[in-house]
Amino acid sequence: MNVFALISLVAFMVCFFLGNFIYHKNPKSRLNTIIALTCIFVGFLAFIEFEYRHAETFQTAFFWLKISTLWPIVPSLLLHVSLIFTKSSYLKNKLTYFLIYLPGIAISAVGLTTDLLISGASKEYWGWTYIVPADATLYNIMSLWTVVAVVLAGGICFAYYLKSYDLKKKQAKYILAGLYVPFFISLATDFILPIVFLRVPELTMTTMTMGITLMSYGIWKYKFPALTPAIAADSIVSTMSNFFFLLDDDMLIVKVNQATMDLLGVDDSELVDKPLNTVFAEDQKPLFKENPFKGDKKSITNIETMFRAKSGQLIPVFLSLSQIEIDNSQTLGIVCIGNDITDIKLAENKIKASLEEKGLLLQEIHHRVKNNLQIISSLLSLQSKYVKDKEDLELFRESQSRVRSMAFIHEQLYQSSDFTNIEFGAYVENLINYLSYSYSIDPSYINFKLDIDDVSLDINTAIPCGLIINELVTNSLKYAFPANYCKSHDDTTNLNEICVYLHSYKKDKFILIISDNGVGLPEDINYKNNGTLGLLLVNSLVDQLDGTIELDRANGTKFKLIFNKLEY
Repeated sequence: MNVFALISLVAFMVCFFLGNFIYHKNPKSRLNTIIALTCIFVGFLAFIEFEYRHAETFQTAFFWLKISTLWPIVPSLLLHVSLIFTKSSYLKNKLTYFLIYLPGIAISAVGLTTDLLISGASKEYWGWTYIVPADATLYNIMSLWTVVAVVLAGGICFAYYLKSYDLKKKQAKYILAGLYVPFFISLATDFILPIVFLRVPELTMTTMTMGITLMSYGIWKYKFPALTPAIAADSIVSTMSNFFFLLDDDMLIVKVNQATMDLLGVDDSELVDKPLNTVFAEDQKPLFKENPFKGDKKSITNIETMFRAKSGQLIPVFLSLSQIEIDNSQTLGIVCIGNDITDIKLAENKIKASLEEKGLLLQEIHHRVKNNLQIISSLLSLQSKYVKDKEDLELFRESQSRVRSMAFIHEQLYQSSDFTNIEFGAYVENLINYLSYSYSIDPSYINFKLDIDDVSLDINTAIPCGLIINELVTNSLKYAFPANYCKSHDDTTNLNEICVYLHSYKKDKFILIISDNGVGLPEDINYKNNGTLGLLLVNSLVDQLDGTIELDRANGTKFKLIFNKLEY
């Protein structure tokens, strides 16, 4: 099946759907009825076009092409649509119907019974198509009838468009578009181009489908809004699913809808002329005792509150109150519309309970992780007592320090109500105190200087950052200040210093500086590739944080890191 035949099939289905749709919207309307008939007839012709386009033999194609000569009836239907739409007085005369349909029916009858309209079929790249007979008199008459009927229909609608207003004017615009868009396209593809021996796929049925779609949409869209608000108000209010109160300026109930009575389990006689706060829970009554708009320019007030039903049941509701004004100055009354939010509240409570449960679970997880890390740290401590070699013993101590630095993070998360972020200043202070105690540091010999911004880090960022601080501070404690090193500072005590600086740098970036004023890192050590586990671990953790690290040897040892806050 070629694509052009498929387009015709789609046009057929669309037309039949539109015909049924527009008719059932208002079966008593003559306009809807004639448009529905036009839709179905054009759909029938589109189906015929589909059949001859994909026919396998000449005989089959020619059979369907002969039936397609029913086309001249379509301009008659379009002219009829325009006369009904404009409420033309000509339709009162039965002769009008004779003049409208006689030309189309006569041309179609001759076309069906003779070869004067279509003399044969030819195969083109879009499928089978008709051949205009050598004597094209009837074909030209059909073309003339189509042009006259459509131009006349369009002229009638255009004149109506110029003198109409509001909704009718908008409807007329869609009718005009539905007439002229397919007319000009079909005129070019079916009549003008064949005259100059240039054949293209006929698009009449497809464009007619577009045209009647525009007509149907215009008739449907602008039919119902023509009802006045006063006529529609009662129907809208009575059928709406929201509860509704109409109040006077003294907050007395003037009208309620069925949804309100069903919600509260009362009749309208139990509410009308009663104060609005009658329906509210006791603790909410003072809120609705007076008009909320007095002395206030607000036109809408939204509030979450509680109703009390006749049975005594408390019903959570969300209200929207808006005032009805006269001349934008005097309040005539108040409209109160809202929804029962019982299901929403139940869902919220379930979510809260679930979050609390998950919070306790996370807290327990961090507690257990912390305990397990402490057990590992204790095991390393016990095992180290059996190690005699000083270098091996130092490896145990470093491993214990690394485990302990991670345990501090889980301990802090366990004690916090926020399981996603860690106050890093308190964490660094705990870590420094632990390292100072672990290496038996005399405060008079080495002084710690901490400058930590009010920084919160998630666990993905905090653990590698904590390990980096642990490694670099440990290196300073072990190597920066040999015995009696402070004497090199003119015997002045408390000049040996280790500094930790952490501040926000840019958006989601941080700067971390760990420095000491000790003997400095030897020049022959390449800190990025020297083979020691500690500095290799630091470089690996910096890469994990998508950061950079620099070393300054000018006055002791100073590592400067810039890293990113990782996505949690």
